[in-house]
Amino acid sequence: MRILIVEDDKDIAKQLSAFLTQTGFLPHVAMTGEEGHYQGDVENFDLVLLDIGLPDRDGFSVLEEWRKSGRNMPVIIVSARSHKMEKIRGLKAGADDYITKPYDLEELVARIHANIRRHKGQAGAEQRAGNVVFDGFGGKVTVDGIAANLTRIEFRILQCLFMKQGKTLTATAISEHAYEDFDHDSSIIARHISNIRKKLGAGIIVTDSNRGYYVPQE
Repeated sequence: MRILIVEDDKDIAKQLSAFLTQTGFLPHVAMTGEEGHYQGDVENFDLVLLDIGLPDRDGFSVLEEWRKSGRNMPVIIVSARSHKMEKIRGLKAGADDYITKPYDLEELVARIHANIRRHKGQAGAEQRAGNVVFDGFGGKVTVDGIAANLTRIEFRILQCLFMKQGKTLTATAISEHAYEDFDHDSSIIARHISNIRKKLGAGIIVTDSNRGYYVPQE
């Protein structure tokens, strides 16, 4: 899943980006409000972590412009401002959640998963397809209760497919969510999916003619 981090503090951005990478996300960092607004406006992200106190413009205005232009990706405001009125302003501007600094990284990741699930209309942290259980929060996949040994790219591909469970995704759409640089041809995705099938079972990912791939809906 692709996460946009709009944060002007280099140390915080670096620490957060590293932690999100370790937990299976693809983080992208924007250091200014203008850069963050542009990235959120032209690219597709599964969620945005938005600071308010940016050097060139405040995060509230960035968020308001996204919402006015129809950008509806989940946004969590991450700010040192803890006053109740700041939180109310953020939520009224269109934020889905608000967390204050300093924060616990594991709690932030839990909120990220919760907001993405809510946005996708998914109720629980775990999703199932046959004897396979995908646990996005725990970062693991099991087959009949036994942990599967997936590579990071294989996990991201499966994560993308479970996010849209039952819907066909093209190789390009899958690549966009699985790679930092998503300029990869369909044969690479097909090879990874073949490896996933060997580890999880042939039926876990279905090929939809020449349109793409999907994980069957339970």
